[in-house]
Amino acid sequence: MAELKLKYLPGLNSLRFFAAFFVVISHAGISLDKLGIQPASGLAFLNRGGDAVDFFFTLSGFLITYLLITEIHQTGTVSIKQFYLRRVFRIWPLYFFVVCIGFFLLGYVYPKMYHQLFFSFSIPQGLLLFIFFMPNYAAKNYTVGLLNPLWSIGVEEQFYLFWAPMVKLFKKYLLPMILLFIAASLTFYAVVYYRIFPIATNWEVFFLTQKFYSMAIGSLFGYILYHHAGLYNNSILANKKFQLLVLAVILWHFLFHNVAETGLWFKVLFSFLYGLLILNVSVVTEKLLNMEQPVLTYLGTISYGIYMYHMLVDYCLRLMVPKLSFLHLPKILMVPLYYILMVAATIGVAALSFRYFERYFLQLKDRLHNNKILKGDYAGSAN
Repeated sequence: MAELKLKYLPGLNSLRFFAAFFVVISHAGISLDKLGIQPASGLAFLNRGGDAVDFFFTLSGFLITYLLITEIHQTGTVSIKQFYLRRVFRIWPLYFFVVCIGFFLLGYVYPKMYHQLFFSFSIPQGLLLFIFFMPNYAAKNYTVGLLNPLWSIGVEEQFYLFWAPMVKLFKKYLLPMILLFIAASLTFYAVVYYRIFPIATNWEVFFLTQKFYSMAIGSLFGYILYHHAGLYNNSILANKKFQLLVLAVILWHFLFHNVAETGLWFKVLFSFLYGLLILNVSVVTEKLLNMEQPVLTYLGTISYGIYMYHMLVDYCLRLMVPKLSFLHLPKILMVPLYYILMVAATIGVAALSFRYFERYFLQLKDRLHNNKILKGDYAGSAN
């Protein structure tokens, strides 16, 4: 059985950036609608934010599982403590920084400016939900404004909470466990999605955010990468024509398939296609695409910040745009201007955050790793 042990998976940072980009422009379109400026909303690629988050889920399950399997083969086990510490240093600083910004601006500044409450929950209730990583419950049941993107971080943290212990517990039966979890998580999601049994609305919308099946499908591809990379490389799946087919279907959906809701089984299919794309970009010997480009790689490196800050930037732009009325720009020019400003400003804020804020915690994580306090982390790992 061929095994592959890579410390860096090329091209994945570029994919991260493109996913974050689709989220950013999706929310920009929503803001243009709110401003009374009609965007080119009939174009599919302006409305693919939800699909981009699904890709993030698949990529996250893929990377986390690959790293856990690598740790098992290096040490014989999984250090749960070290696993969570790595996540703490990567996820928590920016997450809680954005939470603080959101509660200060929307919970304190907004009521003073507009003499009304913004949040539809009490501040203590909201803080508890975000502190204990339930932003997906908050986002689907209350008005949370610029904190809305944090819902997906909550889903990932909820997945991490049990996934590492499960991998450790079933390390000798990992493939059957992954397959069984795909079936179980998909069955549970389908029961909620198709409303087979009555569930309170607040919990129904919460459970529908928990796309653990997508992460589990990603984990299957992480297993394939570690144990069967050679077999995959020699299979029809790695053939350039098949790579082209996978890429063409994904591009068709993101760029041209203008359907608001595609249905559960369509989403499941695309989780598998995302898994194939991840392997095709990162480890296939004869790649159709070389995604390891310096600019895209850097943008992917700061993509966590792009995702986390983009709605803060969006809110600022939404306040600024009406003040540009003196320019008398036609709406046809305001639309591309808004998208350009949104993307450029978000990248700028994310770059500054990465350099002057996030990098401190990443370097601290690296120092702890070098001192053997943290082990098993790899370049290109999940956020």
